[in-house]
Amino acid sequence: MPKADERGVALLLALLVLTLLTALILEFDAEARREYRAAATFRDDYKASMLTRAAVQAMRAVLAQDLLREKMTGQKYDAPTDIWGMPIKNYAIGDGFLTAQIKDETGKVNLNDLASTSGGELEQKKKVFRVRRLFELLKVSPNLVDALIDWIDQDDAPQPAGAESQYYQSLRPPYRAANSPLPGLGDLRLIKGFTPEIIERIEPYVTVYPLEGGGPVNLNTADPIVIQTLDPSITQTIAMEIVQGRPYKTKVELDRVSSFQEIGRTLRNDYDIKSDYFSARLAITINETTKSSFVVLRRDASKGESTVEYMRIL
Repeated sequence: MPKADERGVALLLALLVLTLLTALILEFDAEARREYRAAATFRDDYKASMLTRAAVQAMRAVLAQDLLREKMTGQKYDAPTDIWGMPIKNYAIGDGFLTAQIKDETGKVNLNDLASTSGGELEQKKKVFRVRRLFELLKVSPNLVDALIDWIDQDDAPQPAGAESQYYQSLRPPYRAANSPLPGLGDLRLIKGFTPEIIERIEPYVTVYPLEGGGPVNLNTADPIVIQTLDPSITQTIAMEIVQGRPYKTKVELDRVSSFQEIGRTLRNDYDIKSDYFSARLAITINETTKSSFVVLRRDASKGESTVEYMRIL
């Protein structure tokens, strides 16, 4: 018969083997769960990417439907009260849910106006004044406009407070001034003096569309601060009076705003009540995965079709 100590050793070995097997099983189970979660996340991320493209098509359909309504009613204007201005929240799309908001890009100050040479020297000075006034109203140093002009103009002569390629070549890593219109607001981070805080401050009020500049501001959607940039005689009170009378279905209605009548005559080509460029922030949520994106659409006023000018996955 086995001795007591031999039986004890056998029992310890059996417990050791059982412990090792339990540890291996638990590790295998944990690894399997990690792989399953990773596979599920990859699946949901892929689905969200595909649904984001579908969501962009939905935004294009909304803009087309809005233009069709305008043609049926004979009222050609764009305002936040339109179909496109209504937010979409948790709308079921495929296996996920869509949250989206379309905004008008034409109701903002176009920074690429600084690169536009149309209209002559007087017109160019007016465009520079508007961007400087915007920065002043936002309590941002107007000297930054010099750096902005140098970044997008085609020469290498720096403005008094600006910077051309010679300055940027001294940085690490070095790079050159673009000397061309801004393709997106993200490029502002490359320009001298434009910190993340400043970009965040001005972003709601500025656009780069159309890229060639020169487009009128939609006073049906413009912020009071943007309205004040159109002319030095437009005070906050006048801007608020314009806002309170919205939406304007024709420019004639807008011209009836008493405090704006005289000013409006000198700004006839600088403002409008309709838009061609729209941006949309989209979020697709599938289970625990959310994919956000930003898209800019240009709508053809005659056909109603929209083309994607810019798209970025956030």
